[in-house]
Amino acid sequence: MASTRLWYLAVKKETTRGTVVKPTNFLRFKEWSIEYAQEIIENNPIQNVRWNAINPVPGKVTTDGSYSFDGDAREIGYFLMAGLGTYSVASAGTGAYKHTFNTANKLPSLSLEQLQGDSTGTDNVVSRAFGVLVDKFELNGSDGIIGFSADVKATGVFLKSNLLATAAIGTPSTIDMQSSEGLVVGDLITVAETSGALSTENTAIVAVTDGDTITANLAAEKTLANAPKVELRAQTPSFSPSPKVFSFIHAKFQFGSNLTAAASATEENIENWTFTYMNNLEERYGSLRATPSVIAEKGANATIKYSKFFETRTDRDRYLDQTRRACILTLELPEKAGTSPNNISLVIKMSDVRFTGYKMDTGADDVFVAEMEASLFYDSTDAKALVIELTNDLADYAA
Repeated sequence: MASTRLWYLAVKKETTRGTVVKPTNFLRFKEWSIEYAQEIIENNPIQNVRWNAINPVPGKVTTDGSYSFDGDAREIGYFLMAGLGTYSVASAGTGAYKHTFNTANKLPSLSLEQLQGDSTGTDNVVSRAFGVLVDKFELNGSDGIIGFSADVKATGVFLKSNLLATAAIGTPSTIDMQSSEGLVVGDLITVAETSGALSTENTAIVAVTDGDTITANLAAEKTLANAPKVELRAQTPSFSPSPKVFSFIHAKFQFGSNLTAAASATEENIENWTFTYMNNLEERYGSLRATPSVIAEKGANATIKYSKFFETRTDRDRYLDQTRRACILTLELPEKAGTSPNNISLVIKMSDVRFTGYKMDTGADDVFVAEMEASLFYDSTDAKALVIELTNDLADYAA
């Protein structure tokens, strides 16, 4: 199979949660691991043999995964929208848009499409996940490029589906298959026999009539005896013209008694920081499918961890006294969004930060560096725990 350099990842917000759409927004990524993992139950009824695993029975299918990216001021917005849920966009000047993300009670979902292999060849695998919810996302900085990662849970993944009946020649022809979940009208597919005559053709889906039937134009019969299957074909990826990647030098931390005070506070020197947001999703398996029938939101929470060169006892005292601190983390590139006066930026406003951990390990000839850990609390005055604002030249993450 071709080098991973030829792979792609595409995303799109679903109009209705759990109802697949064709992903058309292509993102640069570093790693991924979303997989379709089939549990095989080793059934062991008593039948006068000593061997334990006697017959295999298919069990649950897990469709969890994680992705890692550079902290790109355009591309991380799709996962911020899906992870927080409440989303709005407003003009921020000519060619500039300010996207605001807040915590929602009900999360939206994404459809994700992954290509492994060369899109122009035959040695590739195209998989599509639908009903994808963001369980956790993380933004971190040290002394290089800002990193971003997202853990996701999917309702299902389409990899391939075997035919359940012979598909006749037709324009269109009805194709009965194990499952069509994850496919939409207009998808390019390959319908191929895997034994016997090995009739193979590429076509497009013209209708998806239910969860296990599609229609497409076929020039040759696909005989059930020849074990035919349906697979997705790769799209031609199209990426944004230039990355907008944050580095550690673009980060600014401000603290204050509230967000207003923090906004005018002097910048503090912070090292090795990580902001983590968690939705704590729970997968529920039921009768609808082998993959999760329900992915449910539980209580959300967020933390921020960082190191800081020790200069005074002030932060230690705040930890001991459980003092409220508001924090504003700003990542700002030295370039404008569109032709507006506003720079491309990401701003995380944390209303009530309480230190839950403080330590300062030292050894021979070590400098004093305090390691801080804090949780974000809901503030009744602000009526939120945090808000994230992203200013760039991308018009809408819901499109």
